Amino acid sequence: MTTGIIMMAFGKPSYYQMAYNLALSIRFFDKDIPIQLVHDDQWGIVDDEKWVFTHLTKVDKEDLFVEGKFSPGKAKTRIDKYLMFDNNIYLDVDGICLKPIAPLIEQLSKLDGYFYSQTAAWMTPDGKTPKANLKRDGNNFPEMQWATLETIWEFHKLKDDAEVVAINSSFMYLKRGAKLTKFYDQVRDNIDNGIPIDRLAMPWGNTYPDELAYNIACAQFKVDPFAGVNPVMFQYLNPLRDIPGMHEKYYFLGLYGGIGFTHVSAWEYSDRLLRVYHGQLGLTHKYKWHYLVKDKHAGKTKVLVKR
Repeated sequence: MTTGIIMMAFGKPSYYQMAYNLALSIRFFDKDIPIQLVHDDQWGIVDDEKWVFTHLTKVDKEDLFVEGKFSPGKAKTRIDKYLMFDNNIYLDVDGICLKPIAPLIEQLSKLDGYFYSQTAAWMTPDGKTPKANLKRDGNNFPEMQWATLETIWEFHKLKDDAEVVAINSSFMYLKRGAKLTKFYDQVRDNIDNGIPIDRLAMPWGNTYPDELAYNIACAQFKVDPFAGVNPVMFQYLNPLRDIPGMHEKYYFLGLYGGIGFTHVSAWEYSDRLLRVYHGQLGLTHKYKWHYLVKDKHAGKTKVLVKR
């Protein structure tokens, strides 16, 4: 059984630079793990920096656009087409690795299911035990920001006992096979034929969010996507302070959204770590947060940040 990491970089050279930063941070701890980059040839790094990736896969252009408009959510709902490994860890490129991921891979390899992700809802406060009965509860579901439950039921005709989860697709664990393919067929149908953009509670950079298509598919297939661990830490409105605790509990620091989403202290800390990683590898850290964040797709929607 093969295991590897898969990332996607499209649209702007800055996303390749983020992918390079993330891959290098993983390489700092594990020089041998395979890393696949699915890309559209809009390179923002030089050829000598491509060593951080072991596999380069060209994306089908039809997977990137909806009616001529760039839609990264569509690409993420086609990711099963590009999987090279039996067990695949998908990572959004806007993040960095905090420690060796071998224990994470070992934990994930013991799972019986085929689709797992960072999960915001189906958990108790201790972050360990999935909830058994998170069911349709009016429209009060703040963890799932993309659409109201009423709208989901209206367009997707879910059963009365269906359970809608809220995932964060920055991390996913995908076991290649027929079950995953069937699941992704449904995910694609959800994004292609589901809730119209103008009926969303909040679009993603004015496009359809892939997470919503996954959330609904989990309800349709009765999939609990919680893997027993949420490996990515996100720091939204408050300054990053508990650095030792962060390294103990999490494997990655996620840098979600554009200016005003992730607190600036998390971006600054990622740069400090990347300077260390590069320095110990005899390299120079070039691709820094204050340039990268300006190009983020989610940045088309503004959220204020407290400093």
